[in-house]
Amino acid sequence: MNVFIGVGTIFDVQANGKVLKFNLSKQQEKPCVIPCIIFDPADEIKDFITDVESTERVVGMQGKISLSEYDYNGKTERKIIVVPFVKSIRVIQ
Repeated sequence: MNVFIGVGTIFDVQANGKVLKFNLSKQQEKPCVIPCIIFDPADEIKDFITDVESTERVVGMQGKISLSEYDYNGKTERKIIVVPFVKSIRVIQ
């Protein structure tokens, strides 16, 4: 299993029914954006993620890396998404 451990700020939160999507961003020499998804999140998690986004606090999290590959218009596309372990999401600053 591929495990992700990262630190950054949360932005672009989209809560659509049973799916919560957001991005984790780490400011560095080359900015890094990690797409994350939580399936069937509790209301407390939705509220927590939205609150963290609005205050721009730094969080740390762990999760599984989901890799997928498919052909699109003759090109191979690769998609990487992190599925965070909900209990691991913590405010650091």
